[in-house]
Amino acid sequence: MKEEIKQTHLSHFGDNISTFYFSPATMLVLGEGLDNLKGPTLSFATDKGLWAGVSARDDLMLHIHLNFHADWFDLSVDLSNLQKQQSSIYARLLVSMIKKLQYEGYKVSKGLNVSVVLDHTLPKNLGMHPNYLMLFMKIFVHQNLFKLSSDKMIRYAFYAEKTLQELNSSIVHHVTCIHAKKNHLLKLDIKTLAYENIPFDTLNHQLISVFVARPKFIVNADITERLKAIDKATNDIREARAISYLSELSLQAFNDLKKHIGKKNIVPFVEHAVFEIDRVIQAIDHLKASDYVMFGDVLEQSQNSIKHLYDLSNQYYNDLINILMDEYALGARLSQIGYDQIVIALFEKTDIPKDFKSYQDGFYKQYKKSIEMETIHLSKGIHIKK
Repeated sequence: MKEEIKQTHLSHFGDNISTFYFSPATMLVLGEGLDNLKGPTLSFATDKGLWAGVSARDDLMLHIHLNFHADWFDLSVDLSNLQKQQSSIYARLLVSMIKKLQYEGYKVSKGLNVSVVLDHTLPKNLGMHPNYLMLFMKIFVHQNLFKLSSDKMIRYAFYAEKTLQELNSSIVHHVTCIHAKKNHLLKLDIKTLAYENIPFDTLNHQLISVFVARPKFIVNADITERLKAIDKATNDIREARAISYLSELSLQAFNDLKKHIGKKNIVPFVEHAVFEIDRVIQAIDHLKASDYVMFGDVLEQSQNSIKHLYDLSNQYYNDLINILMDEYALGARLSQIGYDQIVIALFEKTDIPKDFKSYQDGFYKQYKKSIEMETIHLSKGIHIKK
């Protein structure tokens, strides 16, 4: 990958790279939508993501070449004129983050040429916006010699993304980009941003990702509808019990109070989210006890809840997960990634399918839909590549 970026950078900018950076793609194992509840989540970083090569300029311009496989384009940001309107979301994200840094007293004044290359295709936008922002946060901090804590890097990047109001943002991915540890999953308490790296038995177990290529059946409006429903239900319950977040309630307390939710049709959405908090806690306990059978069972419970309560699965994914379970997966569930969905399946290594192609061919023959499958390797967070 370094050689590819070197050649791209040299041909595009005519100069040599001084520093390489890597920002991992991130995925949630459990806990989508729990930001509103301030509950726990379980996530990880992969060994795939965004690579960047950087060289210095002697002016106040950021010239950026993005190569996302079939999509490539160039961005320019003038550090002396941040008010200029930007047509690209990737430029707007950077400007938003630079403004936040400057507001906090960190002057971004180093002109740079930057080549960015995506080294995965499953799916193309896997965790894209958080790891793109965290990549450039690392570049700005390192190139401008800022003394900026990891906590502030996360908060400023997340603020920049939220300020645009164009994306479904979750701080989980920003934290995971920074704090992920190789061969570990990351538990995050959304309320406090306290995190813990949980060892994962990579010697005997393997996570596999499966992506069904189009048609996309979940859109931002679907997610937004459910998050608004959770907010509305929380307000209804607050009229009966003084709470700040639903995560403060035990399952028994929630079951006693859910009768106060005004719109009964949204109760299943809220039930899924509340029960998911308990599933995250159970999953972490099973991982710490090295009980991967029960960890897989929690993944299966979560998928059933996604399907029957949260109503965010369809027949393609339901059938795919059933196929994986029939082939001895310990558990599998649908995970929401950016604007796409991906199935995460847990296997004992001795039971991993020997030939992904047979799965792909069989699925295409039945559904006329392509699937992409990869083994997942758990990586550390964003870092400078030597």
